[in-house]
Amino acid sequence: MKYLFFLLMFSFQCTANTFHHIYLTTQAETKHKNINPSLSNCGRLRAHQLSTLLSYSEIERIYSTTERSTMETANPLATKNGIPVKIFTKKLLDSLAVTVMQETKNVLIVADQGTVEFLVEFISDHKINTTEKNNHTILYQITITDDHQIVTALKQPLEC
Repeated sequence: MKYLFFLLMFSFQCTANTFHHIYLTTQAETKHKNINPSLSNCGRLRAHQLSTLLSYSEIERIYSTTERSTMETANPLATKNGIPVKIFTKKLLDSLAVTVMQETKNVLIVADQGTVEFLVEFISDHKINTTEKNNHTILYQITITDDHQIVTALKQPLEC
């Protein structure tokens, strides 16, 4: 009986999958459509709500493009977790995707809509539904396991 217990424990340990999460979102709402705008009041509220939503997600890395609105969206969580925001360039998106898939850390990526679409589709091999596009309220969660990726589109509850 004792040997059966150890055999069962060993078999469960061998079949356990490792996983991590990649969260992707667009910048929150901006003040206006000019070049490199900052966040509006609603956008700042959404950025703080994002940091609250992800506060228990054990985010270890935060990536952002250089736009002011993406940095301002990422900063509340970075400040809360005490981690720096890493800047990435759009020219190396496939490299960023491979990095976040392989490093097995929970990460947040904040970028413009086109970049988020590309990364979600590249990482998960999942086509984004057209009703999910151009929406500041969508937070994509990609769960990476040993053998597949699961995409979940979450909607932030804030209405401005």
